Amino acid sequence: MPLYTFGGNPAAVLTTDTGDVVPNYPIIIRVAGSGAEVTALYEEDGTTPIGLLRSNAIGSDSPGAIRTFKADDVSAIEYEYLGPSGDPVRWYETSREASTAALLGLESKFNVAGGTITGDVDIEGTLDVEEILVNGLPISGLGQAGIYLPQTYGAVGNGIADDAPAIQAALDAAFTAGGGWVIVPAGTYKVATLPLRGRHGVRLTLADGATIARGANGTMFLNGTAVQAYGGYTGHGNMIIEGGMWDAKASSYPTSAMVLSLGHAQNITVRNTVLKDTCGYHAIEMNAIKTGRIINVSALGYLDPDGTRTFSEAFQFDLAKGSSYFGGFGPYDDTPCVDVLVQGCTVGPSGTPGTTSWPRGVGSHSASPSKPHSGITVRDLYCEDLTQFAVGGYTWQDVVVSGLTLKNCGAGVRMRTLDSSSASHRTPAGAGSPSIAGSQPLRNIVVDDVVMYGGGTYDAAVRIEGEDTGYVEGVTIDNIICRDVGSQALRLVDVEDYTVDHVVARGCGATGVSTLGTRRGRIRAHINGAVGAGIAVDSRSTPAASATDVTLEGCSVTGTSANGIHIWDGNGVIVDDCDTYALTGYGIQVSTNTANPTFRNCRSRDTTLAGLNITNTVTGVKRYGNSVGSVADASTTPTDTSPFDSGFGALEDAMRPAGRYETTSRMRAGATTTAMVSGVLYLVPIWLPKGAVISNISFMNGATAAGTPTNYWFSLHNSARVALARTADQTTTAWAANTVKTLAIAQTTAGTASSYTTTYSGLHYLGVMIKATSLPNLVGEGSMSTGPGASPGFGDTTTGMSTPPTVTAGAFTAAAFGGNVGLLAYGYAA
Repeated sequence: MPLYTFGGNPAAVLTTDTGDVVPNYPIIIRVAGSGAEVTALYEEDGTTPIGLLRSNAIGSDSPGAIRTFKADDVSAIEYEYLGPSGDPVRWYETSREASTAALLGLESKFNVAGGTITGDVDIEGTLDVEEILVNGLPISGLGQAGIYLPQTYGAVGNGIADDAPAIQAALDAAFTAGGGWVIVPAGTYKVATLPLRGRHGVRLTLADGATIARGANGTMFLNGTAVQAYGGYTGHGNMIIEGGMWDAKASSYPTSAMVLSLGHAQNITVRNTVLKDTCGYHAIEMNAIKTGRIINVSALGYLDPDGTRTFSEAFQFDLAKGSSYFGGFGPYDDTPCVDVLVQGCTVGPSGTPGTTSWPRGVGSHSASPSKPHSGITVRDLYCEDLTQFAVGGYTWQDVVVSGLTLKNCGAGVRMRTLDSSSASHRTPAGAGSPSIAGSQPLRNIVVDDVVMYGGGTYDAAVRIEGEDTGYVEGVTIDNIICRDVGSQALRLVDVEDYTVDHVVARGCGATGVSTLGTRRGRIRAHINGAVGAGIAVDSRSTPAASATDVTLEGCSVTGTSANGIHIWDGNGVIVDDCDTYALTGYGIQVSTNTANPTFRNCRSRDTTLAGLNITNTVTGVKRYGNSVGSVADASTTPTDTSPFDSGFGALEDAMRPAGRYETTSRMRAGATTTAMVSGVLYLVPIWLPKGAVISNISFMNGATAAGTPTNYWFSLHNSARVALARTADQTTTAWAANTVKTLAIAQTTAGTASSYTTTYSGLHYLGVMIKATSLPNLVGEGSMSTGPGASPGFGDTTTGMSTPPTVTAGAFTAAAFGGNVGLLAYGYAA
């Protein structure tokens, strides 16, 4: 079996976190990747076995170092020892034969002019670079450029010496050559001369097991020089940063700094790397970047050094507004970010003592007028234990946020127009002019496939927010699933032209779906359990009050501690095919000057208050086909009801003349009544809405006229038969055959009056009393002689009548139904 050589190099030293060496300490050797223990160890001569490998004794020339040794058939290893906490500590090393020789050989091949490498180029245990060629052609942007190793310029990778000058020399050489590939082999590279500066056309790859560790205060990497002045997107781009780990060591250097700071450039990709323990600022800032990519990157661990950076994002997109926003270089020309992708990334804690998880995952927190970031896509993001938003899009438009999994995060996704309360954000770069007075609109936001569980103590799972002076226009929200969150599942403020589909929320600490000032939208949601209402549409004191036009469609709400659905103010809200059940409060509540709401095909059950409650400032209500149990309708104008709600069929309702409330449809009238008795008051049932103004009552005669009448009059009664209004007595006035007799209201419960306004929606009665020698045959559906007295009843009541009774203050109540003649006459009120 081949023997591979390890140890005896500057990186093979056992040290504490403070750099003190640990002499004469046992070390276990494991196979890199699998973790299997390597027991076949030999001294440098390759023949003398080593029973237990220890670091050098205190009296040796290099105390704490690990002497040169060989391992049987293992080309890459991990050292392991027990740290002060008792947990194992490991670090990685490749053999001299498999790593250094192979990389130097690869470098020499790339320095040969011309020629083609066919097949894969693999460096065992450290780096797979099989994508050098794609279909026989060099990878885009590299051409025939060479590979540059920091070791060539003196890097040792032992975590002690400052390797920044060597890495910088390799970066400079690659740039000078017109572009090249800097590969950092396995090891820990302390960088104390900061920042590292990469320039146009450089690909920086950290091999497996390679860590660049911050060794001083300051930003770790910057794409350019401090004196450059490339505006727009003309700076150092066409760059790839990938692999390994960048350790910012926030606890050791608790001063705010970036890990990767990238500005004024085009085509920059950061991928397949770990950014650990950032202090204060951001793991990656892209400022004035066009076509930026952050792919499969983990940002783990954060430290707020002075308690003022509670809003920092792991991945931030900013605009070139000033040196306090981006300190690396200018010019400060307000250039925003365009065409940026974050995909397959993770943001959370690192577990390093003294650090926490991040405040925010991806986002922005500064702005200038008319300079939105655009074309931003965030896909497949996992966030854990964030204190604020996972994605906080501030002045972003043309945005897709999709595929988020959020565990115990303070909030989920926020999209926000320019905040007019910030004077600096209303003013362009350099405190220039013009400074705008309010906010500005944003367009085209897609948020879908978000799963959030736990957390929500900072804000909603999804929040889209504009201002009255700057609406968010064109929003699609779909597949939002959240459970046990401390705030709303969805909050929309000043949003227009939007759709919300498949929101499922269980256990919200506030209203499940809450809107304020939205217009022209549609919402579908299921809410089970909320500390507040299930769904609220609020248009109070907003531009949406006069034209809301929002539809709640196919929603269901249960288990809330307030109303299932609540509509405040607004015009043209539709609640369609919705279910509210088993909750505290009203199933549906409508209040506060709401105009022209429509409720159709809705169902309520097991609510502690009415299934549908409409307060007295609501106007223009339409109710079609609902099954909501009790209805409390105190609206101030007549309610337009459906065939189902009014008791009529669709065709009959369509045939009703305008402004007329009928006892039955004209299409059902044809039979005549012959069983009436002179001097008996007959009550005919009629459905009337609340707020109907009744000025006249009419009945229609058939082929038989009234013969020698002495008294006849009509009346209006409530469902308890109490008289509400009556006409004047017509005494001996003739009533000819085949004639409609229309009589005006003469007295109401309020006294002498020409009309009566109904106070509730539902069953009423029209009364007809005729005293004559021979009675007319009234047109209608005929009459019933058996069964009309069963509650609620209709037909004959008080007998022996002649002149009209006094109805003022409800003074007259018709007698109980006698059950002798159930009159089904055609009458109407108008």
